[in-house]
Order: sequence, then C-alpha cells, then structure tokens
Amino acid sequence: MCWSLTSLKRKDFRLQMLLGLGQTAQVYLAEAPDGQKVALKLPRKEVRQDPKLAERFAREVSLSLSLKHPHLVQGLYGIPFGEEAFLALEYLEAGTLEERLLKGPLSQEEAMRALLQVGQALLFLHEKGFLHQDVKPSNVFVGKEGYKLGDLGTVRPLAEASSEYAGSPHYLAPELFLGARPSPKSDAYSFGIMAYELLTGRRPFQGETLDALRNAHLLLSPPPTSLPSRLDKALRRLLAKNPEERLDVKGFIEALGNPQDKKVDETPGRRKGFPFFWRK
Repeated sequence: MCWSLTSLKRKDFRLQMLLGLGQTAQVYLAEAPDGQKVALKLPRKEVRQDPKLAERFAREVSLSLSLKHPHLVQGLYGIPFGEEAFLALEYLEAGTLEERLLKGPLSQEEAMRALLQVGQALLFLHEKGFLHQDVKPSNVFVGKEGYKLGDLGTVRPLAEASSEYAGSPHYLAPELFLGARPSPKSDAYSFGIMAYELLTGRRPFQGETLDALRNAHLLLSPPPTSLPSRLDKALRRLLAKNPEERLDVKGFIEALGNPQDKKVDETPGRRKGFPFFWRK
C-alpha cells in the first residue's frame, strides 16, 4: 500500500492540551509550524509495536489524507508507521455531536441537516469501496459549516473478507451480533440508530448489559415516533432487522430531502436465510 507522507515530524507540533484518551491513541490540541491548530493523534506504544494495530493506524493515516469530502474530517499531515507515527487532523473547536446533545436535543430541522451531511459522507465512503463501521454521535464533529464524520480508524475495505467488526453495541446491526460480515447495510443500521436518536431525542433500544442490548437489537421494534409519516416509515425501514429488507443510506437521504411527500420504495426484500424473529 502506498502511504501519504509529509516532511513534518511529531516534534514539529507544539502540544497544548489533551483532548481525548482512547484505547489505541491519545489526541492532543496542537499547533502546527504554520500556527494552525490541529487535533494531533498519537498511537500508543503497544499500537506501534503490534503489527495488526500498527497496520490499522497506518490505514487511518492513509485514508484521512487521501479521502476528500466536505463532511469528512480532513487529515492534514501524517506518518503511518514507526516511532514517529502520528496523524494531524483539522481541529473542530465545537467538539462532537455527542457533546452537543448533552446540552439538549436538536430541533428537527437541525437534526435533519446533520443527518443529510453525515449521510452524504457515509455514502461517499461506500461509493469509494469502504465501510465506516462505527457511525455514532461521538464520531461526528461539529464545524462552522456543518457536521463531519470522523474517526476513520475503524474503516475497512468492502472487499475485505472477514466477519470481524468494530463499533458500539448501542449502534450495532443485528446481523453482526450473529456473526455476519459487515456491509453497507450494517453501516446503514448504525446510521439509523443515530437518526432515530437525533430525530426523537432518545435511542430506540436500551440495555444495561451487552446481552440486553443484543436482545433489543435482535427482537424489539423501535418505539413509535411523532415524525411525518413518510419519514417515520423510512426510519423504520432503515432499522429493519433483516439487512435485505433494510433501506440503504441513499434511500434515507432521499426521504430526508422531502419527508412529507417523497415516496419511499416499499417493495419487500427477500427473507431467505434469516431467523424467525426477522419474519413479519
């Protein structure tokens, strides 16, 4: 794989404050040599020394620098491997959508704006041959010009033949709990959980334990909403248990564009090969 490199080193950035501490990396607010504020992601030592984790970070560097979309967090500089590995990302001072939601729910208009923009970024990734795998409010960042999908550390090629998956159980598609391969439809489901949360002010499925969340995703229907009927119907199709019956991201974006009048395709999908609780 050909990695995008720059002549800048980690030591060229002046650290100002810790922004986040994750299992694989620390993220700092830092100043680049030209004075620009950036979010500087530094992989932990064990990540740099583990070949699989190092490859994952290197992929994040490569994709962040090469994928360009107005609603993806933009990578600015990076070194993929070694002791000097780092990734400098554009710094969005307003923080994450999750942090914004702590102040109160979004208006329906603002929620639809956020979903349109994040949906466009997710659709862009799919069209480029990648899955995001971890769509949720804490991975959406708030900028002056709108909302941006970030954290490409979980991104993987669509063609990668593996049933391993990443993501939060609160946003995980039912089929992934059962060992199916991740797909654009599993990304669509995660996007649907976030859409329900933004449009109604609450998540559709709750659970205090992993088993409780798993059972909720597998067995329960989303609670009723007061959304316009066509938008409600599109949202429920986005959360279909059976991925073959699930609305894709493009279809939901179209429904968002005109929630009252846009006709949503209601052609039933095939049901072959899924457990009894996916049958209506």
